Order: sequence, then C-alpha cells, then structure tokens
Amino acid sequence: MTAQDVHSALGHFDALPDTAAAHAAVEFICAHERDYLVNHSVRSYLYGRLLGERNGLQPGRDYDPEIHFLATVLHDIGLTDEANGSQRFELDGADRAATFMREHGFSDRDVETVWDAVALHTSGQLAARKGTVVGLTQMGIAADIFGLGAEQLDDEIVETTHKFLPRLGCARELMTAALQQVTANPAKFVPFTFTHSSVEYLAPGAPVPGLTEILGASRWDD
Repeated sequence: MTAQDVHSALGHFDALPDTAAAHAAVEFICAHERDYLVNHSVRSYLYGRLLGERNGLQPGRDYDPEIHFLATVLHDIGLTDEANGSQRFELDGADRAATFMREHGFSDRDVETVWDAVALHTSGQLAARKGTVVGLTQMGIAADIFGLGAEQLDDEIVETTHKFLPRLGCARELMTAALQQVTANPAKFVPFTFTHSSVEYLAPGAPVPGLTEILGASRWDD
C-alpha cells in the first residue's frame, strides 16, 4: 500500500483528518509496515469511528478525531523493525508513537493519550477506562481482529472497507509477527498477552511458560 492508496480509501469514507500530522502518519506507516498491517490499522480506525457513532459519540464533540486517527494508525508500529525493541510490542510501539507525536508538536496530554491507546490496544475493558480515544482505539481494533462489536457495522460498509483495504490474512499475519519477535528475542515474551496467545496458537510446542509453569517456579506453595 502506498500513502496515496490509503488517502484514496479514506477519501471514499471522507474519514481522513486533514492535518499535517495525519498525513505524516499515513506516510510513516506505509514506509515501515507491510500492506496487511497498514490495512488493518486503517480499517480499525474506520470501525472505531463507526462504532463510536453507533454508540452516540461524535468526533469533534466527544473526542478529538485527529488524536483518535493517530493512535489507531500507529498502534502496531511495535511489530515493525522501526520500533522493535526489548519490550512487549505494545510498549515498544507506544514509545515510538509518543516520539512521533512529540516530533509533530503535540501537547504532553495528547502524547499521553496516544501512548495509552497504543500500549493498551490489546487490553479489552482496561482501555475503555482510560478515556474515549483510548477506548475507541481498542474497540476498532477488536472489531477488525476478533469481530467484537462488528455486528453493529452495516454489511455494505464492511464490504466496501474490505474492497479498498483487503484483509490479506490479517489475523494470522499479526500473530506470526508477534511470534517472530519473541523467537528472535525471548526477553520480549510476557505471559498472558496477545503474544503469548499467538505463540500457543502458531507454535504450541514452543517452550514458553504458562500458568502451571509460572506457579511451579514460584517460591510460594500455592
């Protein structure tokens, strides 16, 4: 996907915040993410916005649409070489997204909101307690990956979204990216996370600790 492709898709929905930072974010993800990840990030933004509207939330009135856009399109940058550090991918991504925000002159409050949204995007229920943008970001992502809440989306909208932003095996590709990171750097593995579930699904024989192993290694006799 090129930035022009993304702009074209978003233009069909009249959904791209027309700001320098929003355009820069599109350029940024297209430069560093594979097509499936770009498409997923943009679909998640569209679904979060639509689900918000279905629940009475209006951009510009109830939340800042630019900050929501930036949080959502940047949320998986931690799965790329651009932000692959020593932490779980959500935190690596949150730190890189925060840097992007600072580079574009956003306030500390907006930086914190985007950091929270990226760091908590795999944390259902928790994200919703951190404000509207953080909650909508997680809601759109969960709808795109797991179909949670997707029954509220019109069939025509979903069909059109997939036409312009095809899935390209998104769910398996995401899990594969997470697995590859912890295979290369086991220190990034954290139990009971999306990455843990990805490892168990794609590589069930991998020597990663589950609850039994963790409790068995504990000094407590529980």
